[in-house]
Amino acid sequence: MDEAISRGVLRCDYYDVGLSARYVTLSGEADLANADQLERDLRRLMADSWVTRLDLDLTALRHLGCAALAALLAVREAASARGQEVVVIAAAVAPARVLALSAAGELFGHRPAPGHDRQVGSVSTPHSLDAWLVSLSGGGAGGAISANDWR
Repeated sequence: MDEAISRGVLRCDYYDVGLSARYVTLSGEADLANADQLERDLRRLMADSWVTRLDLDLTALRHLGCAALAALLAVREAASARGQEVVVIAAAVAPARVLALSAAGELFGHRPAPGHDRQVGSVSTPHSLDAWLVSLSGGGAGGAISANDWR
């Protein structure tokens, strides 16, 4: 069954794969404006008892903001508690960079494409990521960085 959920600039299309997985494509922009709805929609897609894995395809996602990443992590945590799995099977450059810099990609089983690790750099701990983000924002509180800043 093919379905689509559209929330402004974020679109969520999904279909069932075999007897246990659901394939989800996110397209557009995922950010603070739609993170809560994204989390609700993905939790609803995981609610069926037969779903053991959610395969996320982020190749059509132009932007992955921190709030949307937090929503994905919350869905993953809830799924894990129920014995389910959330996997990022593919990601466009901007979301892949966010996943790599935050080290969240590893939690979703996502590995950067060959050569992307040199573009993104390596971040060993969340603390070094925080220091890096502060240095980019001018060292003070405030400022914002989006995935588009790394292009």
